[in-house]
Amino acid sequence: MSARSYIGSVRVALLDDHALVRKGLIAQLEKSPSILVVGSHGNSKPFRALLASMPVDVAVIDYSLSRDDVDGVALVKQLRAAHPRLKILVVSAHEEGLIVQGLLSAGADGFVAKSQDPDDVIRAIDAVMTGQPFVSSSSVSEDVPPGVGLLSPKELEVVRCLLQGSAVSEIARKFDRSVKTISAQKSAAYRKLDIANDAQLHRLKPYILGQDGTHP
Repeated sequence: MSARSYIGSVRVALLDDHALVRKGLIAQLEKSPSILVVGSHGNSKPFRALLASMPVDVAVIDYSLSRDDVDGVALVKQLRAAHPRLKILVVSAHEEGLIVQGLLSAGADGFVAKSQDPDDVIRAIDAVMTGQPFVSSSSVSEDVPPGVGLLSPKELEVVRCLLQGSAVSEIARKFDRSVKTISAQKSAAYRKLDIANDAQLHRLKPYILGQDGTHP
C-alpha cells in the first residue's frame, strides 16, 4: 500500500541538529497531504523520548549529529532494537557507498543524499511505507583506497569522528564505549588503512566524509 494512499496520515518524526535543515524538511514534507510531521528535534535523547511517547511510522534522521550525541550506525541500531516496526530513513551529506551500506545493514530502510532532489524525501517515505528499500545517492565516483572498504561499521564511526575533530575520549562518551575500546578500534582502522598517523588519515577524508569533508 502506497504512503500516498495510506489510511490517515503517515506520521513522521525528524532528527537533525541543524534548525534550518529541520525547517526545510518540514516545509518539504508539508507538500504531501498524506504526511503528518508529529515532531522534530536536534538531539537524539528527546527524539527517542518522542518515539516512545506516541505512534510514529517513519523516523527521518541525519547520519551525523553533534559531537556529543550518538548518531550514525549506532543510532540506527538503537532505534531498530527499540522500535522493530518503525521505518528508518537516513538523510545525510555523507553519501559514500560504504556508509550507505553500513546504515542499511544496521537496519535503516532507506537513504536520501542531501545533494539530491528534495522531493526524494517524499518518494523515499512513500517507498519505505510499502516495504521497499530506497537509496538516493551520488556517491564519490573516484576509486576508493582498498583499506576503506575493510573498515567495520564501528571502526568507520571512530575514523569519521576523528576526521571531524573529536578526541578519543569524546568518541568514547559519544558511543558509550571505553577509551580502551575506542583506542583499539582506532588502531585497527589505521592498520587496515595502512596509515601511521592522523596526518595520513586526513588524506583519506574525501573517501570517508565526502568531497568537502564537512559536517553535513
